[in-house]
Amino acid sequence: SSHQKHGNLIYSYETMSESNRSRSTTGCIGVFWDVVDFPFPISLSPPLIYHKMKLFVESLHCPAEVTSIVAYVDKEKLSDELIGVYDDAGITLLPRQAGVYERYQSMVLDISVWEVDMCPLRFAGKSVMVISKELKKESLFFTFFESIACLCRPIYYTPDHDLDPPPRQSGWLEPICFNLPSEPIDQNVTLHRSFHRIRKSREEELRKSIEDESLYYSHETMPDDDLMNLDSSVESTSSSSSSESRTCVFWDGVAHPVDPQYAYKMLVHNLGSRSGDLSLMVYVNEEYTGDDLAGFYKDKGITIIPRQGDKHARVHNMLVDIVLWAMENPATYFEPKTLVVISENMEPGTDFRKALEALENRYYNVFLGDPVFPDLIGHFKPRGEAAVGFSNGLASLDFQDFSTSEIVTFWDVQGCKTKFSSIYPVLRRKGYHGPVIIRPYVEMGSPEDVDDLVDKTPMRIECESRIRVKSKGDKYAKVTRMLLDILFWAMNHDDVPQNLMLISEPFNDTTKCDIVLQALEQRGFNIIYKPSHKVAFIDHSTIDSFEALCGILPETFTNQSRKYATRILTDQSRYLALKPVILFWLVKDCPPSDPRKIWKIFQSAVAKKGYRSIVSLLKVYVDEEKISDEMIKVYKKAGVTLDLIPKNDVRGKVTNMLLDFILGLRRVFTPANYIVISEPFIDHMSDIVVEGLKLRGSNVLYDVPGYVLTFGTSQWSAESLLDGNSL
Repeated sequence: SSHQKHGNLIYSYETMSESNRSRSTTGCIGVFWDVVDFPFPISLSPPLIYHKMKLFVESLHCPAEVTSIVAYVDKEKLSDELIGVYDDAGITLLPRQAGVYERYQSMVLDISVWEVDMCPLRFAGKSVMVISKELKKESLFFTFFESIACLCRPIYYTPDHDLDPPPRQSGWLEPICFNLPSEPIDQNVTLHRSFHRIRKSREEELRKSIEDESLYYSHETMPDDDLMNLDSSVESTSSSSSSESRTCVFWDGVAHPVDPQYAYKMLVHNLGSRSGDLSLMVYVNEEYTGDDLAGFYKDKGITIIPRQGDKHARVHNMLVDIVLWAMENPATYFEPKTLVVISENMEPGTDFRKALEALENRYYNVFLGDPVFPDLIGHFKPRGEAAVGFSNGLASLDFQDFSTSEIVTFWDVQGCKTKFSSIYPVLRRKGYHGPVIIRPYVEMGSPEDVDDLVDKTPMRIECESRIRVKSKGDKYAKVTRMLLDILFWAMNHDDVPQNLMLISEPFNDTTKCDIVLQALEQRGFNIIYKPSHKVAFIDHSTIDSFEALCGILPETFTNQSRKYATRILTDQSRYLALKPVILFWLVKDCPPSDPRKIWKIFQSAVAKKGYRSIVSLLKVYVDEEKISDEMIKVYKKAGVTLDLIPKNDVRGKVTNMLLDFILGLRRVFTPANYIVISEPFIDHMSDIVVEGLKLRGSNVLYDVPGYVLTFGTSQWSAESLLDGNSL
């Protein structure tokens, strides 16, 4: 039985849409009954219990048809046979949750779903009866009752007799003394069966009115084993990419000389079972080892990398290799990767340290170690568990059309002076019609005429703020920064490859440029132009040479890289691609001070994912003690809707969000995409509500704030976008 398997009323109703049947002259009432607090009469059969409840409702002078009786029963007493017997009598048995909050959460969500599902049946009004001993004066139930008073009235409830009942307000809140009638009942009565026939006929009528059956699911027609996996994925995450080199160690063997085999054994010992498929990269002097010995080490999981140049060259090679490895071994909340770095070049504030901190924020276990103190290796992130949907993430809908995609240009302003007014026509002739975005790099303290070069870019080309690089005698500083930005930019377009131009003088002292660009091409990125000795500068006199070096437009569309994609596109997402998109953000700590900027970034990221029917509403859930009155005014002025969660309501964000999901079914009047931006969480009711929404044709997608805030950008981390507050 689906009721026992899923344990929530969300699975008890068919998908409904507006029908043509005439409006009823009577109302309807849903009964939600905690059987542990108020047990079933022992002497009554399920049909008689149903009939007695109907008589009790009539005794309240409530002109309403009993459409649902939901009884919450001790889990240990539930069985398929018992559920079936009561279901035949018109009573739905659901397992009673163990905790007080869980019982509240389960019941209010069931009531909300029942209210929405009754709307198409066109009753004259709706009433609710809640039978429980947990309806205390300060209970969350009464806050919920007040929120639905305009939709359901009256609300009948069994008050806590140890306390004074809350005052009745305008007749919508009615305390009752629950006691089933004791008068004899005609054993030939079959009202429960007639009700069952009425209910089935209405469901049949509504089912016929559904316009597009492919978008709607029914728990009666869906195999039980598939209910928790309604969507077949278009592609599954590659196991080859995620399983190779789960742990990688980058060891500066010049600053910290070590025997590679000894280092490998020591790392395996210290990391223990967490080492996984360990790889060790050791950066050494040129004369350290010969080719034969290097091959021997590689077979042992050790790669020897000879030094190329001075200390700055070694740091450049090591840092680019680290971020390149991270790009090729994507980490997620569910499958973090481990990165260990042994080096003396990790001072705070340097690009080296900032890159490692950015990877730490991307679910890499990053450990900075010294071989003299191997116990510096810290704690590992636990393998993630979360609500249904987090493992899929927010996958891109669109096939990538390079002819209209952005052309992101990383430009070394001093290394290759360029007039973009000459470049623009070349790109158009090559078939590229997307916007051109320039990221200019200049030396710190560069002369004013360099800034003039940047300022003279054509109006139709977007030029971002110039990035000033401190070299301090390090000739690799600028190229290192540019390659790191390119790699993080590529990671931020993980399933939507883009067009790229790298305009710079050739990098004679490093091979990393070619290695990085080749890695991007393997992931599906389109490299239009890269540095060449044939073009020292770009203007009208060299434009023909530049045009000859520009790559032609790829002939076919490309979709996200199958090998590296960490998000899974589902059938439900495809079906609802053009439907409304509503965004919800569960803020973990203090909210950022610029809500307009964050909202704009969210909208841009979701649109780049292919969801363009975005409803102009962002619902933000935040703990009330973590936001000031002044900041509340800032958010309201920005048009962002705040839901302030009381201090002791540890799960209030999720519960309120789920209630808003259900309310969305009423407001939107069409299947919709609910996108949740949140750190992963575990909530049993969330899983049930999400599957229930899918049964009703809607779609719920989850992703983490750090991913959404950096998607489509070259940001290394989302921390700077959030005023340094942890997400």
